[in-house]
Parts: sequence; structure tokens; C-alpha cells
Amino acid sequence: MALLQLTPPQTAQGELAELYEQITQAFGGVPEGLQLFGVSPALLRSQWQNLQYFGQHPRISANFFSLLRYILSEEGHCSFCIGFNEALLLNAGFSKEVISAARTNPAQGPLSAPENALLDYALKAIHNPHSVGEADITALRAQGWSDQDLFDAVAHGAQHQAIDILFETFRVAPFQAG
Repeated sequence: MALLQLTPPQTAQGELAELYEQITQAFGGVPEGLQLFGVSPALLRSQWQNLQYFGQHPRISANFFSLLRYILSEEGHCSFCIGFNEALLLNAGFSKEVISAARTNPAQGPLSAPENALLDYALKAIHNPHSVGEADITALRAQGWSDQDLFDAVAHGAQHQAIDILFETFRVAPFQAG
């Protein structure tokens, strides 16, 4: 149970109720992690817009973003995000073994070769921004990635680390699939 008082969907009013309705239409309910953002409806609106953008990214797959979040959440021990993103990946047809193996070697992950390379780059950049440079970007551009793609991948991962911190700080309950 979260440390902050969350507003459940059935008692939400105004803008919060409208946002919860949009989230329910997309996810079938409002996960506790998004209810935490409901403590600040303006930040929930922003987070929801981010999720919608990345969920319908014009060039990077939703599976890429789920795997990126999963790996970062495993490293940050964010139980909610581990369960949520693992459920997304399992529903997309990936096995637990393949998902787990991607943590060890993202460049050889279960995505397309270009997405595996982008995943490896994003993780390296997030872990140590000074470990990546122009040669990495040149190689990714040669695989067809645009500057916007590179920025979006790293931005999504960096933002997700902040979310993991919020969820763990305020003790969002682990995600329960089903």
C-alpha cells in the first residue's frame, strides 16, 4: 500500500476522473502507479501524455520501451514496474527466459537487430552518459535511427528511472497481472 493517500477511480472527480477514464479505457483499470501520479493531477496528465506518445511512437516499438523499462526497473528493484513491464512483454509473446537474458546482453536481445542496438545504447547512456559518443551515434544512424529516435529512447529511460524512484519512495504495491 502506498505511503501517500491515493484517490481510487471510483471517488475521483473533475480532471482526475477524466484522466482515470482515459487510463481505464487503455489499461482496463488504473494501476496503482498511475494513481500515485493522481496525487498531482497536472503531473498525471503529463505522465499520461508521455505514455501515449511512447506507446504510439512512430519508429520505435512499444516492446522496445517495455524492455527498456523492465531492465531499468530490475536494476532499480522497482517491483511495480518489473511486474507491469514483464506482463506487457509476456503478453507480446516473449518468454521469461528471453526477457531475463536481455538484461545480461541487451545488444543480443529479442528485438530486431537495430532495436537491440538502440536498447544497448540507451542503457549505456543512462548508466554512464560519458561512455557513449559520436561513434555510437554514427553507428546507430547507419542502422536507420534518427536523432529524434536516439533522444526519445534515452529520454524515456532517464524519465523512467525517476518514476522508479517515485514508486519505491512512496511504496507503490507490486503490479499484479490479471
